[in-house]
Amino acid sequence: MSKKHRIFIVDDHPIMRQGLGQLINNEPDLELVGEASDARSGLTGVMESKPHLVVIDISLPGKNGLELIKDLKASTEGVLMLVHSMHDESLYVERVLRAGAHGYIMKHEGGKKVLDAIRKVLRGEIYVSPEMSGKILEIFS
Repeated sequence: MSKKHRIFIVDDHPIMRQGLGQLINNEPDLELVGEASDARSGLTGVMESKPHLVVIDISLPGKNGLELIKDLKASTEGVLMLVHSMHDESLYVERVLRAGAHGYIMKHEGGKKVLDAIRKVLRGEIYVSPEMSGKILEIFS
């Protein structure tokens, strides 16, 4: 069996962390290594658990997810980040990518799409919705 990819979740809603954690742990190639409900404990948890990927919500108490992305980029090496948010992708995707995240998926997407986004980011690719990919290319070109 190949090595499992280690995932850490930062989301302020317990049911979201629990559901996403179960989804991840049901996959043979993924494992949940920790979770946090705010940016400060998320930063500490990521430093301790050394995941391959952090799934981050934008709306967090205290510091928001965008600030957490910047903090993680500055204080960790090689950790990948995927934003999982209820906020409209068109409002935040450019900012999270510029801050250092590797993808953005909205919370209304189903489990299969979330897992696809996780795996795409783990392969070193950027994940955004098909609707946003053309716009992102225009912005960054």
